[in-house]
Amino acid sequence: MTNRSTATLGTCLALALAVTGCSSDGDDADNGHDDDGGLSKEHSVLGALAEIPESVVDEDSVLVQTADLRAASEADGLDVPTGGSRDDVANWLLGLTNDPQRKVFVPVAESFNSLAASPDEFAEVAGWSLIDVDSFVEYAVPPSTFAVAQGDFDDDTLDSDLIDVGDGVVTDREGDDNEVDPGEPSALNQLGQPTRFAQQGDRIALSRSTPAVESWLEGEGTLADDDSFSSVATALDDEDVVSAVLASVAGGSDPSAALLGEGASPEQLKALQEEFDNWLPEKSFDAVGIGWGVDDGEGRVYAAYHFDSSSAAEEGATALEKNYREGSSLQTRTPWNERMDVDDVEVDGSVVTVAVSPTAKGAVMDLQRALLSRDALFISR
Repeated sequence: MTNRSTATLGTCLALALAVTGCSSDGDDADNGHDDDGGLSKEHSVLGALAEIPESVVDEDSVLVQTADLRAASEADGLDVPTGGSRDDVANWLLGLTNDPQRKVFVPVAESFNSLAASPDEFAEVAGWSLIDVDSFVEYAVPPSTFAVAQGDFDDDTLDSDLIDVGDGVVTDREGDDNEVDPGEPSALNQLGQPTRFAQQGDRIALSRSTPAVESWLEGEGTLADDDSFSSVATALDDEDVVSAVLASVAGGSDPSAALLGEGASPEQLKALQEEFDNWLPEKSFDAVGIGWGVDDGEGRVYAAYHFDSSSAAEEGATALEKNYREGSSLQTRTPWNERMDVDDVEVDGSVVTVAVSPTAKGAVMDLQRALLSRDALFISR
């Protein structure tokens, strides 16, 4: 287990969308901004969080997904499609999101599913499509789904036929936010809901919420201002990840009851509680992040956990390492060490980062599955 001194967040505030490092001189550190105030094309997880307005965030339910699509494609030798055919784009995305043999995994969620469905048709309406996107971030907690795409966009990228709704926001169709018209599906939304857009330089925001897009344009307060998530994001950026998913983790309740349900017997609850006592950290963590990258040509997966203090992180690191090395999935009962090797467990201030190498088919996606299903590695007291 490695212990490092806490890095200064200011030196890593590359508020952008692709992997960057930290400057060794705080006065010369690149803040990730272009001269016109927009974000540069260099991607970072922390920069991705800076695209998410705090007004769209439910503090108790955060799920953010981000990726540098070009870097992820390069890592796995995938060619980014140059045309918008449905088959070409589908095969490319399949390699990024659902190929168990790949080095890295890209979480692509709701907003970009519609782009992938028919890129040519999407571009006919919006003026751009997924193949024009270099990197993206999405806050994916419906109905507050909000995304930002960064690419080689110019001032005329958004289609001129989009309807102006004021304050820099345009839409593909009339209607209230989240209004459903199933009789009129489109390439943008199969439920016929209006999609709002706005553009700043090489970034385009899209959402079903007009206030969310307006907040993004105003630029006041983002998820990057949250200490827990900014710390986790910085830890993942330190590992040069090309894709990531971050989530809030609710603690303060009995995890055994939540997992087994109201019909669980006292014997079942006791058995599971004893298992928890064996490897669950004594102190709770409130935010986690999983990142995918490549180290010496091999795929690596990193899990970062934010605790409320450095002492809690030190204690938590020991429990987490034991869980990864000796624990098992609550869903499959498969030991984690049959799916991945632990390369390092690092404590940096209030964040614990566990680095693993997938060793089994499909294991590159195991940690994301565990996070979304609230499996053993991501349960907090």
